[in-house]
Amino acid sequence: MNEEIAKTEAVSLIEVSVSEDKKQGFIKLEKQAEGSTVFTKEQLVAALQKEQIEYGIIDSAIEKLAQRPIFNIRIKVAEATAPIDGEDGVVKLLVKKDAEYKPEYSEDETVDYKNLDYFQMVKKGQILCEIIRETPGIDGKDLYGQIIPAHKGRKPQVPAGKNTSLTADESKLMADCDGIIKFVNTINIEEMMHIRKNIDFSTGNINFPGDVTIDGDVSSGFSVKAGGDLIIKGVVEDAKIEAAGNVVIAKGIYGGTMGDVIVGKDLRCNYIENAILHVDGDITVDYIIDGKITCKGNIYLSGTKELIVGGEIQLMGELVARDIGNDREYPTIIRVIGEKIIDQDEIERLRTKEEQARQQLQEINEKETQINGLLLAQEKKDMLSRNRNSPAMEQIGTLKKQIDRQALLIKKEIEEIEKAITYVEQKASVSYYGSVSAKRKLYRGTRIYFGDMPFQFEFDSLEHCRIYWDNDDIVNGMM
Repeated sequence: MNEEIAKTEAVSLIEVSVSEDKKQGFIKLEKQAEGSTVFTKEQLVAALQKEQIEYGIIDSAIEKLAQRPIFNIRIKVAEATAPIDGEDGVVKLLVKKDAEYKPEYSEDETVDYKNLDYFQMVKKGQILCEIIRETPGIDGKDLYGQIIPAHKGRKPQVPAGKNTSLTADESKLMADCDGIIKFVNTINIEEMMHIRKNIDFSTGNINFPGDVTIDGDVSSGFSVKAGGDLIIKGVVEDAKIEAAGNVVIAKGIYGGTMGDVIVGKDLRCNYIENAILHVDGDITVDYIIDGKITCKGNIYLSGTKELIVGGEIQLMGELVARDIGNDREYPTIIRVIGEKIIDQDEIERLRTKEEQARQQLQEINEKETQINGLLLAQEKKDMLSRNRNSPAMEQIGTLKKQIDRQALLIKKEIEEIEKAITYVEQKASVSYYGSVSAKRKLYRGTRIYFGDMPFQFEFDSLEHCRIYWDNDDIVNGMM
């Protein structure tokens, strides 16, 4: 009996506490007033169970505390199992985004025109990216055996786009066709026509809505039209070329008498000789001889020659070459195209006002049509009653005169608005954002214009110069 009382007293000297998050359990032992105090492992576990702590008990801590009691200090004897959150899914790209993909340069920092990997080309079945799926995580338990839920990892953002598909286990994204990658936020593959020889009588002219790659030349008299990008690994000889996207020509363009080239974006090639070109983007080329070129972007001469001689070039951006013209003063014309600066806010205000006036005029015309109908009906009525100049006829006539007067005033208002719009458009100023730079020499035979204004210089040639527009005048600066 005394033994039972001793056990009860021993348990009463065990204080159990739990942390606020229910993840840690503690025991604090108190000494008996008299005699030595001894605790068994069973007593300590019983005290925990009394507080409904049955999970996460640390056996080693309980045993040590039973063997060597520590008094008046909280000792951790139980700990919850923390949840293990799941890992986020990951996409491992095996291709580059468009913004990361640049043309290759050689050691002397000039463009390598023979490097034809300017576009990312893929084959059907090629792996575009590997996908590591998210994991669900492992739930934990608190001291009372309650589940502590783990956070599931986030799903990977798979960049599946046009002409791509996932494998059955969704671990890889594959190309569904041969083509060229267009990758911004999603991987899209534009289908490509691949011609493994010259464009000549064996192929005829080419007209394809997507990207086109030609392993050989485009022969004289033939044409190639691409709805996307165009790669030509040979030379263009007096042929017609048109592409909505970028164009890369490994060798060059010789225009002859029939050829012309139209490019919707950028053009890269080795040389341009006696050719007519219209390029909406930038041109990168080694040398230009007798070219008739319109370029809405920049023209960069990059290679071993970096030369422009002869022809006429119009551009909106900057032109950078090593030499422009030659010592024989061969006529070379460069025109920098300006951009009109118009007060668009005022134009929009006047257009809105004009639209409102025209709407009012339309409403008045509709009323006039109705009144003309009333006049005819009243005339018939008066004829039948043999009543001339009836009061109703006079009222309708007066109303018609009022409406005719309103229509005349609105027509005059529209004319005044149109004159105001013309005046604002004529007041527009022209700015020239382009420039012409010669890293070595600008020869005297070269004529440079900003709009209709010529650049004049007295010396035989200029060196290391940059010709640009500033404060309504042409400036000769240094590079």
